[in-house]
Amino acid sequence: MNFVNYIRELIGNDLLFEFIASIVLVFLSILAAKIFSFLLKKIIKPFVERSKTQLDDKILEAGESAVFRLIILAGFYLAINNLRYSYFLYEENAHARFNKSYPYIDKILLLADNLLYLALILVILLLAYRFITVLFDWYAEKVNAGENRNLSGSLFPLLKKISKIVITVLAVIVILSKFDVNISAFIVSLGVGSLAIALAAQDTLSNMIAGFIIMIDRPFRIGDRIKYGNDIGDVVEIGIRSTKILDFENNLVIMPNNEIVKSKIVNLTYPNIFTTVVIDVGVAYGSDLKKVKKIMLKAADNHPLISKSSPANVFLMSFGDSSLNFRLAARTDDYRNAFIAQCELREIIYEEFNKAGIDIPFPQRVIHMRKGN
Repeated sequence: MNFVNYIRELIGNDLLFEFIASIVLVFLSILAAKIFSFLLKKIIKPFVERSKTQLDDKILEAGESAVFRLIILAGFYLAINNLRYSYFLYEENAHARFNKSYPYIDKILLLADNLLYLALILVILLLAYRFITVLFDWYAEKVNAGENRNLSGSLFPLLKKISKIVITVLAVIVILSKFDVNISAFIVSLGVGSLAIALAAQDTLSNMIAGFIIMIDRPFRIGDRIKYGNDIGDVVEIGIRSTKILDFENNLVIMPNNEIVKSKIVNLTYPNIFTTVVIDVGVAYGSDLKKVKKIMLKAADNHPLISKSSPANVFLMSFGDSSLNFRLAARTDDYRNAFIAQCELREIIYEEFNKAGIDIPFPQRVIHMRKGN
């Protein structure tokens, strides 16, 4: 205290004394930021690098520059408030005398304080958005590595955009409240505008909400083969409004998300890419059942696309009007081979039945005519 008063008396000018004190505060804040950055790199960062996950490394990298700026902004804040409120003047009524002697200083410092507040909000806004981006990117990499699905092209860009909008709106509200702007009218206008947009674009919003549900619930992912209605195709893109599916004719089918959510979806890929190849065939009554089963099993066992780890099975499913109905169930290691395997197995079974003299009968009906009395 005595040292500060001694320096003030030595300088002999309150404005110059306060200016020097503010410069010292800024210098100390920069020094503190440098020390923080040094400790972060030499102590904290090596400790974090030894962890198994990369999430803490990315969070540290994203927050390092932001915290460095926040420390410097804190120094400028103290410096400005020192000039505005004369922290280093300890005499009674010193602040009033200071403002009376230098009336223009207070307006300049008020402007600088407001600009500093805007800079602080901007730094916090960027820091929050970086943290959210790091978390989404980390989770996207984790899901893609574990399940081999390109979710980074669908769900996470949407979540990043929504987070950016929400953070920006919150920042605007905080800034308006700082400058004593009535935000109630802004919120009411925002609500009325949102209602008008919702009524004018019901279908679009319905598809957007359905798309968000698909991305969160994840009944299928990019690359999955799904059955929707009577059609089958591969999912190539999950968008905000629609989902794009590539069918077997190499046509791109664009399905509104709202329709997909309401439909029954059969995921042929999840939880694994194995799928069952089913062949239904009917043989004539009186056929040798053991021979029929042997031919069908041999066709499956010798086919290159049929998995050798899981044996095929043949079942007598029903006694039909014209035939004994058998079903061959075999597994292929990749669902993309199922269609080709089915076609080739039908051809092989048909040829082998012909060689063995096993008939595949036409539908027939026996009609008994009753003689009239």
